[in-house]
Amino acid sequence: MFYSISRNEMLEAYKKETVSLISLASRELRNPLYSLDLDALERTIQNIKQNRDIQSVYVTFPDGRIIADGTSENKHYNKTLSDCIDTQARRSPYEPLVEIKNDVLQACAPVVITEKIGMVRADFSLAPLNEVVNNLIMTLIMIGGIISIIVIIVGLFISRSISKPILKLKHAANEISKGNFNVNIKETSRDDEIAELSSQFKTMKQSIVSTNENLNRLVKDRTRELEIANEQLKNQEKMQKEFINIAAHELRTPIQPILGLSELLLSEEEEDERKRRLIDVISRNAKRLERLTQDILDVTRIESQLLRLNKEKFNLNSVVLSIMEEYKNKIGENDRGDIKLLYNPIEGNDIIVDADRGRITQVVSNLLDNAVKFTEEGTIMVSTEVKNGGSNSNSNNNNIAIVSVKDTGSGIDPEIMPRLFTKFTSKSWKGTGLGLFISKSIIETHGGKIWAENNIDGKGATFSFSLPSIIQPE
Repeated sequence: MFYSISRNEMLEAYKKETVSLISLASRELRNPLYSLDLDALERTIQNIKQNRDIQSVYVTFPDGRIIADGTSENKHYNKTLSDCIDTQARRSPYEPLVEIKNDVLQACAPVVITEKIGMVRADFSLAPLNEVVNNLIMTLIMIGGIISIIVIIVGLFISRSISKPILKLKHAANEISKGNFNVNIKETSRDDEIAELSSQFKTMKQSIVSTNENLNRLVKDRTRELEIANEQLKNQEKMQKEFINIAAHELRTPIQPILGLSELLLSEEEEDERKRRLIDVISRNAKRLERLTQDILDVTRIESQLLRLNKEKFNLNSVVLSIMEEYKNKIGENDRGDIKLLYNPIEGNDIIVDADRGRITQVVSNLLDNAVKFTEEGTIMVSTEVKNGGSNSNSNNNNIAIVSVKDTGSGIDPEIMPRLFTKFTSKSWKGTGLGLFISKSIIETHGGKIWAENNIDGKGATFSFSLPSIIQPE
């Protein structure tokens, strides 16, 4: 039983240290994993494997597929580790997971920036721990045996006055074996073997106490080092966000005059058709650069939790209708006559929402951009409706407005469906994959939801989002 208790206590301490190590490793892997820098991933894994107890290290995508394993040939690439994505064993999806399998301690931790972008797993050998435990147990058994033998011999062959201090030493040994180092060992006035034994026992106790204090001090030093490393990572992340923010703002400065002058030149009568086409190319690309800059700024605001809404009450149907008219003109200008835009608004009543008009316009535009990009020909249908979202139908707060964009394009690839609304998720060579991520953040900040699914007939997909709506009295 004592063996079981000692081993369990040391194992728990080992687990805590393992959790600290794997958590530090997950933070060190954030930047190389975020940028998919395989060389940096390999260097980071090799640094982690400097710990002699670590047998192997794996870095995976959120779905468990291995990106790097620290071997020169990366022989486990694209294999799936189901252990690390087992959510039933966690109280939180962002909590490190520690399990013991076949005398190996497996530690998994998510790599998180604003959301989980991957996992890291390290396998620790328990052989050194078992050896330490066995040596400790053998040492304690030997000490206990020696003390017990001394007590028996002294109790059989010497008088009661001699056996009394021996019994006290026995009691002290038992207390020390239980981890109680506050036991008092008094020096005896005798000048014989019992006095020497008492002195040696006291020296042994002081040595154990000193070792324990050194271990505690070492743990505090390592903890402090981890805290400093964590603070450095936070500072680096802050500097990176500040740089992106400044760069995006600086990009906007030259874009505005380019757009303004291009539109001015296009508005003037120009007989040279070639010049008009060149100016039109400059204008279109400047608009793309302006939108990319705005997306970068929005992502920076979202990750810094600085996204602010300017709410007002407006008719959602009117906003969607104006966006539809704009896109019909854009499709006509781009010679995309093989695509039809249809609008199916709610019948009867307007849909009044309390939201940021500009941000909702941005979300609808993003969804329409996606539909146009992945639809070669066919129909894009935009519809609005109001549903009751709660049990009390008389309460205006329970009504939700739903906007849906249904296309007849190529549909959503099953491979990217689980991470559809995360950053940089796209299988198209057009775009950055930021639009759906920004749209999700905008809708959730409004207290709504956004989702997507492939159409039942196998043609295209439908993207929808919901917002709290207000029923206006007639």
